[in-house]
Amino acid sequence: MRAALALAMLAGFFVLAVAVFAGFGGVAVTLFQRGEVEGGALVACLALVLGGPPLVAMAIAVWVSPKPEGVALTRETHPALWQHVDELARIAGTRGPDDIRLVAHANASVWERHGTRYLELGLPFVAGMCVGELRSVLAHELGHFGGGHTKTSALTYRALLTLRLTAQRFDTLGLLYAWARLYALVAASESRKHEQFADEVAVAAAGREAAARAMLRIGPISEAWDDYLQWYVSLAAHAGRTPPLLDGFRSYLDHPRRVHRLRELEPVLAEQEPVSVFDSHPPVRERVAAMRSARPSSVVADAVDERPARALLEGTAPEEVADLVRVSGPPVSWEELATTAGPALLRWNAEKLRHAGRVSRIGDSLAAVLTGLEQGRLHDLTGRPVDASLTTEQVHDAAVRAVTELLACAVADQLVSADRATPELNWGGMFVLRLPDGAAVYPDDLVAPAVRDANQVALVRQRLRAIGVDGV
Repeated sequence: MRAALALAMLAGFFVLAVAVFAGFGGVAVTLFQRGEVEGGALVACLALVLGGPPLVAMAIAVWVSPKPEGVALTRETHPALWQHVDELARIAGTRGPDDIRLVAHANASVWERHGTRYLELGLPFVAGMCVGELRSVLAHELGHFGGGHTKTSALTYRALLTLRLTAQRFDTLGLLYAWARLYALVAASESRKHEQFADEVAVAAAGREAAARAMLRIGPISEAWDDYLQWYVSLAAHAGRTPPLLDGFRSYLDHPRRVHRLRELEPVLAEQEPVSVFDSHPPVRERVAAMRSARPSSVVADAVDERPARALLEGTAPEEVADLVRVSGPPVSWEELATTAGPALLRWNAEKLRHAGRVSRIGDSLAAVLTGLEQGRLHDLTGRPVDASLTTEQVHDAAVRAVTELLACAVADQLVSADRATPELNWGGMFVLRLPDGAAVYPDDLVAPAVRDANQVALVRQRLRAIGVDGV
């Protein structure tokens, strides 16, 4: 019933958009014919403002079609991956994909076009999950095939794209925007049913524990991937060289500090996830609870295959992985990369802190920033959050992380620029600074107390002076 209602509302949206444009346009023509130029021009403007954007969105959507992207993982080059997919498809009682693509973002999705089934699999999931967890992700997506959720015609795809473009780009259109939001509310309920069905398939095909663990790990792995791109892959972009990217992400995830951090994040992200009636997915915490309370499968055991899933990427050329994350250049080791490109990355981030200091009028020197922190002006450095849905606690945590990273880079930049330290690779957090006497300094750990607690600024100043940081 809800699916039929959603389709009716979708069709009604386009009828409404055309009616608004045609109605105001007709009135404008009539006024022009009567010689009322000023009134006709005003009504014509209303027709363009109210009805034009949805029609423009329709025109854009007409020319857009889903196309397979990323690296093709064929049966010939990746037989082990296809063996898992075929097995899971049999368990799920559906036909598997015809085409599997490796993509750069932390996601997995399926879609169909002209009878061809496509599976897009995120590189961070394959590189960061174990085989059991990845099997759950695959089974969930195959569940969408089995449930018929991907049998969306090209016309419906374009209609949904039009609606999305209108709601996102033209959110001041009153009635049309309200209609788009109402459709999203109705459609979200149906989408949540699809996700619940796919979760049930994941449990049946991969086991309860693997499904629950995979669901909890998606958020932390996504954050880890973003951090890896920002602080490690960016080194390669700065240097125009290509390190072993898959091995690097695995080293990042295997560092004891990262392991501990990601385990801590699992329940935190699940608990703090905002909930909206417009969400197309049920909250992670509800999905995990449902998975763990599901009846045991008669097909698979709950034991999780702990082998690293990255082995399934054997056959993927290093240059293909580099293309995915937009890195190019001659090969280089991570250790060499940290030495050659590290100083430039530190300087770039130090400048971001100086810019924040100037914009906030705190000052762009290290001493001024520390004084600002001492005065409780942390949030002046970061400004207002872009995401209005974040809680006060989430905004504060994000500000602490951002300022800690930038302040640590500013400290490291001064020491490295003055030849008082050399940057070395540290998979546990940014760089290690090696002092002339051989001592190791972790700049993020060094400055973090001052960012978290204004009362610790004086102590941090003393420690900075002790290792040769000037002007604090």
